[in-house]
Amino acid sequence: MEFPKIKIIAILLFVFQVNGLRSQQLNPPIHNYSSTTYNAASQNWDIDVDNEGVIYAANNQGLLVFDGQSWELFPLPNGSIIRSVFVEGDRIYTGSYKEFGFWKRDVTGELVYTSLIPKLGKHAMQSEEFWEILSFKGDIYFRSFGAIYKYDHKVIQPVQNVVSNKMMVYKDRLLLAVRKEGLHFLDENNELQKLPNQNALNGKIIIDMAIQGEDLLIGTREQLFKYNDELSVLNNDSQLLEELKRSELNHIMALDHKRLLLGTVKNGVINYDRRNNNYTIFNRNNGLQNNTVLGFVEKYGNIWLSLDNGIDRIELDSPIKFYTDDTGELGAVYDLAFYKNKMFLASNTGVYTFKDNRLEIIDGAEGHTWNLEILNDTLYVNHNKGTYFVKADQLEPVETTTGSFKISEIPSVSHQYLISSYTGIRNYSPNRDSIYELDSLNFPVKNIVFENESTLWAAHPYEGLFRAGFKDKFKESTFVEKIDIPDGGNSINTDIFKINNQLAIFNGDHWFKYNSFKDSLQVFEELKPFRKHKMLLKDGNSYWFSNTSNNSLKYTDFDSKNIIVAPGSLNNRLVKNYEKIVKNRDSLYYVALNDGFARINLNKFIKNIDQVYVSKPRVKGFSDMERRYDLSRTPVIPYKSSRDLNIYTSFPVSEAMELRYRLKGEDTLSGEVKNGVINLQNLNHGEYELELLAIGPQAQIAQKSNFDFTIRPPWYLSSLMKLVYILIILSLIVLVYWFNQLKLKKHQLLLEEKFEKEHQERLNNLEKERLMNQINLKRKELANTTMVAAKKNEMLMEIQHELNKDKNNFSNQFRMKHILNKINRAIKNKDEWKVFETNFNELHEDFFKDILESYPKLTSKDLKLCSYLKMNLTSKEIAPLMGISVRGVEVHRYRLRKKMDLDKKDNLTNFLIKNF
Repeated sequence: MEFPKIKIIAILLFVFQVNGLRSQQLNPPIHNYSSTTYNAASQNWDIDVDNEGVIYAANNQGLLVFDGQSWELFPLPNGSIIRSVFVEGDRIYTGSYKEFGFWKRDVTGELVYTSLIPKLGKHAMQSEEFWEILSFKGDIYFRSFGAIYKYDHKVIQPVQNVVSNKMMVYKDRLLLAVRKEGLHFLDENNELQKLPNQNALNGKIIIDMAIQGEDLLIGTREQLFKYNDELSVLNNDSQLLEELKRSELNHIMALDHKRLLLGTVKNGVINYDRRNNNYTIFNRNNGLQNNTVLGFVEKYGNIWLSLDNGIDRIELDSPIKFYTDDTGELGAVYDLAFYKNKMFLASNTGVYTFKDNRLEIIDGAEGHTWNLEILNDTLYVNHNKGTYFVKADQLEPVETTTGSFKISEIPSVSHQYLISSYTGIRNYSPNRDSIYELDSLNFPVKNIVFENESTLWAAHPYEGLFRAGFKDKFKESTFVEKIDIPDGGNSINTDIFKINNQLAIFNGDHWFKYNSFKDSLQVFEELKPFRKHKMLLKDGNSYWFSNTSNNSLKYTDFDSKNIIVAPGSLNNRLVKNYEKIVKNRDSLYYVALNDGFARINLNKFIKNIDQVYVSKPRVKGFSDMERRYDLSRTPVIPYKSSRDLNIYTSFPVSEAMELRYRLKGEDTLSGEVKNGVINLQNLNHGEYELELLAIGPQAQIAQKSNFDFTIRPPWYLSSLMKLVYILIILSLIVLVYWFNQLKLKKHQLLLEEKFEKEHQERLNNLEKERLMNQINLKRKELANTTMVAAKKNEMLMEIQHELNKDKNNFSNQFRMKHILNKINRAIKNKDEWKVFETNFNELHEDFFKDILESYPKLTSKDLKLCSYLKMNLTSKEIAPLMGISVRGVEVHRYRLRKKMDLDKKDNLTNFLIKNF
């Protein structure tokens, strides 16, 4: 009979496991950094953080550093495991096996290790590992299980050889938890003195200590105490004590005046609130990578855990809490609803209820579920298999012929609905238990919105929008028309909404509204600032939108209130294209995620906006193709090494959305910083300023820093070469000037020569003109004298002729003969010829010489005739000059032609004028 009981119990357990997926609380954001993420060993023994928020972890393989952008591992020179880490100023002290020292960044930003062991002098260290480091009165103390060492920044000296588990500075004393002997402090002589009034700790092993206000909190394996001159038990809650016994306390941290974080070996972190004496646990079941907490530290609202496997970060006081299904059975959540004191989830695997942190699937609700809608106090379910309503945590079918997307109530018609399904729209009346398909809309419809009491808009999943008119309370259609998106806009995933009673259409990029007068869509001017923002929820006078480009959420009243929930705040887990948010109570909003849901306390979120911390970005390293540069001064990069520059940035974890950069200089660039490296290629030479911009949670620039660097010009553009170029240019200028001067002088000489020539020509022309005038004058004089002589001779010859005719009539013949001889001498006067010859030679120089050279046999008479012919005198004019008759002149001319051997056709006068 026992076997059936066992079998029944097993069956019941199986049914419980199937129907109830798991019990889990809503948790703050928990971020996991696995060993594959930071590329080092899984085990991290200790953790600390500097003032900027940079994380330092004591890893099995060395010092692990996370600056919010990238992880870096720095092994010890001897390769040993680092057990402890402590940040003091710009130094990071670490302890390991028989080794301790500090790390410090050099001028190039690289972490460099300095061992302090050489400062021990002659002291012989035993086989010790250093598990804790702290600062007290400016000195650094290192603790192993067997001794304490002090470093005063000059030398190392052992303080006490004592077995201790913990050090703590409390009320200006350095306390030591001596194994099973309670608490002691070091006096001025470095001697151990026992703390008074703490006998209850005798024989107990103190695991850890923390300071909360004036109280020193002490944790043993089984109990928590507080000490403030007197020792008392902190808590007698048996449930908490049992949890500590099971979990094995390892570390204590005081968060504020009343809250404690208890790190355990077996069950993660216990968040204990002393005010109401309750606690929550964060372990592997709700987000941690590992249950063994080896160390933790708090900075700017983040709790960093060094685990036995990985590093985790908890945003403990975040206004956003998460429910996460790590099993994958819930799947992506598409809708949420609150109905009859239960939360309902519609996912791609079915419909679930969530109550008292317990998730349970509804019987028969398996399958893809699109929508949950509460209409007239009934919860309807739009499922892949059909349309249902919930009754007594069971699904009751409305119709199951096809899947459906949504159900909407017809305005002004009570208890009558339209179902948007895979094959069209169905009219459903639950009171009459009737359902029928509208024949005019026989295509998939994912959503409808009513324009008025007889017109609706239907959104097709792929083909855009349709507008349909109806009569008889949406039972018979009158028209169906397709609505085109303006300017050929995308119609896939187009959806329709009502905003302030105005039809608003969103196509994934732009917003449009319907203009009933033009019967067309036009740009929704008021929603232009909300481009790429899809509306999710109307909340009174405010609205929720999702940014389709970066998956952030925006809460706005279209006026002064604009609240952004960054995608990182939701761990980038929104269901793309199916974002959903619902409201429950005054300021609690639930967001559907791809593996659960998130709860946003909006009032707390808004209150925290002014208090959020955004870390300041900085440059931690700068390198070119050959080397890293000194960051203490402006890097100057040779041009040949500047083709590929890497700028390494540090941006510790904070509430910032992203880190962007803006480069100003010869080239202008901007972009997002990814993985902590900005790669700049092929920049022009010159001076540059790099701005690092931390974008805050409300998408504004919250912090920024500047970094300057210079790229030297190429050798041919260096200062020396520029000087050479200047000298060359000056030389060229001088050479051109000199050449131009020479050219100018030459031109001036040419001008002078031209002027001189022209002047000389003018003078010559004047002289020629004068000479021509003289020649003409002489020619006239010669012609006149010749003509005068010719007239004279002609007259004398006439007189002689007359006398010869009447000479016999003269009585005195002797006297007659004397007169005739005198007349004959006058006619043949040689003086007149000499005067003529002189004047003729002045006009026609070398005439006689040239003609004699050509015709040497010419006589003086021939020459005389030639001269008269040269003057273009006629035979009649020549006859008296030669004292012969005209006939004699003609005969003489004939003979002259013969001597000159002239052709008959040649004119003797012209021949003499042209050739001589």
